[in-house]
Amino acid sequence: MKDLKLYTLVALLALGGFLYIQYNRPSPTNWSKTYVRTDKIPYGTYILHQELPRLFGDISVKPYQKRVYNTIEEFGDSADGYMIIAPQIDTDVPDYEKIINYVEQGNDMLMATYEYSPVFADSLGLRPSGGFSLGDDSLTAVSFTNPNLNPAKKYRYDRHIGSDYFAKFDTTRTVVLASNDKGNAIFLRYKIGQGNLYLLSSPDYFTNYALLTTDGAEFAAKALSYLHPTKQIIWDDYQTLGDLGQQSPIRVFLNDRNLRPAYFIALFSLLAFVLYGIKRRQRVIPIADPLKNTSIEFAKVVSSVYYHQRDNRDILAKQYIYFMEYLRTTYRIEGTYSQMKTNEPDMAFVQQLSARSGVDERVVLRIIQGMHDVHSGNKIDDNTLIAYNRYIEDFYQQTLWKNNISNNARTLAGSTKQ
Repeated sequence: MKDLKLYTLVALLALGGFLYIQYNRPSPTNWSKTYVRTDKIPYGTYILHQELPRLFGDISVKPYQKRVYNTIEEFGDSADGYMIIAPQIDTDVPDYEKIINYVEQGNDMLMATYEYSPVFADSLGLRPSGGFSLGDDSLTAVSFTNPNLNPAKKYRYDRHIGSDYFAKFDTTRTVVLASNDKGNAIFLRYKIGQGNLYLLSSPDYFTNYALLTTDGAEFAAKALSYLHPTKQIIWDDYQTLGDLGQQSPIRVFLNDRNLRPAYFIALFSLLAFVLYGIKRRQRVIPIADPLKNTSIEFAKVVSSVYYHQRDNRDILAKQYIYFMEYLRTTYRIEGTYSQMKTNEPDMAFVQQLSARSGVDERVVLRIIQGMHDVHSGNKIDDNTLIAYNRYIEDFYQQTLWKNNISNNARTLAGSTKQ
């Protein structure tokens, strides 16, 4: 007993030490590219969002989580600056038309993304192209083309920042504001009406990781100096967070590094419980209703149809077809119903059938005469139909009775021999 208590104490101390170490160890760096204004991870935009008001003379920066069309429709008159920083920009035709109208009125819009929507790219003649670099430590350099911003100054980045560029754009409508060390354009300006549309080939220039370096902070400040907002800046959250009305509550668990593993542990525990319960518990066996014998109902339906049609000849003809098939399968008498069309009955057939079946020749002869009446076209009234049907039934009953006697005799003879 003492050994058990000692082992339990050691196990509890070890577990407590492990939990203490896990709680106090530094959390690993999250390199997810979210570009969310509240994220302090390397690829969040927390620093930029906090410094924007001071950079533009303490004007307000308001985040909105609606489509571009709805945001401009509701708040476009109160803001003369619009910023979208996201991995991709989803805009349709109404959004594009609303953006062009907003810029034409003298407002500035800045978009920094890897991928523009097809509508946007086709309308402006854009074709972004991602650069290729070997390893995350590869360095790239960018510089401005404006003589007032010192074109000789190179702003260096690592982790592929600056490797994306615009492979194609409309040179007649575009001014290149910055390029990388290979001469590829990375920062463009479109003059539209009284305003300007600014496009950056990557959102990484405004991330926390880039702004914490001297080159990154200086490049971002000079790039933003092209904007001249005086009222308010709209910060677009829709492209990074989605529609506010369509967010799932599970997003809270998945975005938190501490709640995420707890959520998955609970989910897998529930799944294991369900699977274990299915294995241990017997499945419910459904009650199956016994099959119903509908032969009588079917016969009643068919007979009622024939009764209402009053076609006695057709009824009798079908009975004879079935009768001839019975003779062929039971007594191996080859003959068909169509062969009984002569005016005189075939006495050889009558005698053969009577001999094999044991039925009186008069009954067989009556049945054959009924076949001739059907083929001759004589009128078959109800009484005639009933009479011929009685002969056929007598034939079946006599053959059944004689077969039973024969089988009993064989059984009795076999038991006597034993």
